[in-house]
Amino acid sequence: AGTVGVAPPAPPAAPASLSLGEAMAFSGTPELINGRLAMLAFVSALGAELFTGKTAFQQFSCEPTGAILAAAMFAVASLVPVVQGAKREAFGPFSPAAEMLNGRAAMIGFASLLVVEGLKGSALF
Repeated sequence: AGTVGVAPPAPPAAPASLSLGEAMAFSGTPELINGRLAMLAFVSALGAELFTGKTAFQQFSCEPTGAILAAAMFAVASLVPVVQGAKREAFGPFSPAAEMLNGRAAMIGFASLLVVEGLKGSALF
């Protein structure tokens, strides 16, 4: 005994994809990318400074191509899911809010590292 004339429910809509211009609008994506790059730069600069004794500027001048390619790769890898409409969800302690906070802290930390090294005239460590 089925019901006649009742349509089955519609399947859930697929996430809408964004254009590159929409993804780079003032909606958080540029800050997300900058935060991820700052986290990478801050940890890399401090780690390399501990082993080499070179400032962040000296490290960059030794191998600018690698740094630029790594930054481009991280930016593209961060932008692709956004353009495809993927939803950012929390996974345990790893939440979008925590990532944004850590990215902001890394931006401040990396900028402070550059200022301190510039004023000091040498590596921080």
